[in-house]
Amino acid sequence: MNSYVKENCRLLSSLELPECDGPKLKAFPDRGSPITWIEPINPRSDQSLSGGQGYVFKVEINSKIYALKVFKFFKPSTYRGSLGPIRGRNVTDRELEFHTDPFYAECRAYAQIKAQREIQGLKRKYIAECYGFLALTKADERVLEEYGVDLWCDFPSNDPYRNRAEGSPVRALVKEYIEEDFDIDEGTLKHMMSGIKWMNRKNILVNDIHPGNFKGPYLLDLGSSWTKPHCLWENMSRRKMRVILQEDIRTFEEMTDDMGLGRRRSPRLPYRRESWAGAEKYH
Repeated sequence: MNSYVKENCRLLSSLELPECDGPKLKAFPDRGSPITWIEPINPRSDQSLSGGQGYVFKVEINSKIYALKVFKFFKPSTYRGSLGPIRGRNVTDRELEFHTDPFYAECRAYAQIKAQREIQGLKRKYIAECYGFLALTKADERVLEEYGVDLWCDFPSNDPYRNRAEGSPVRALVKEYIEEDFDIDEGTLKHMMSGIKWMNRKNILVNDIHPGNFKGPYLLDLGSSWTKPHCLWENMSRRKMRVILQEDIRTFEEMTDDMGLGRRRSPRLPYRRESWAGAEKYH
């Protein structure tokens, strides 16, 4: 086992992740308990079990049913080209990984949501709950192989990063399993929109608004999210930031139009300094 794999093993045995500034998600309390794999969950009817950022399964842990998202492996330097020359020199691959790897992106977003809900005493829920992270056992990995899951499918066998990182623990998040179906009516749309706006105000950009990412009013996935502090924001012009801060709402309105549920669109959102506090310094 090389030093990089050992470091990944150490990280996945931590009590909270990621090890960088900003919000951190706690480990799943029962992460040492065996997992009973029930069936794959495929939220998008037009996709096979091919995965995007990962694969979702219905599982049972300690007699409770959960949705378990198992993440593909991710090259830390994937977004290196999005950094300018100065930030590109200063940001380490590990920091870039903690901010942009879908696994760590979800850890940070869910931790921010939990913290902000507790601060506000907020009871209303906008997103399926996340109960923590865990590393899969070798026995669990064999189950995935039986399902035909390849967590390295985005990398050729001779890829240098794959050669260095293969053997690292498989990462997963334990989430709420939402079984019931919901009618998409005006109240549901308002709830969905309120949730997106609330997350934006709490410094989370979802970056992935589409019908398959919702179960009724609840957002299911935050693998593409950006949560402050975030190294890519530190390299953006104020003009680009203004566009990005409006992107979730614009995409949601386009989604409802495409679903035939759209109503008269709201005016384009103005840039508000009181929203996304401190955003003006990222320029």
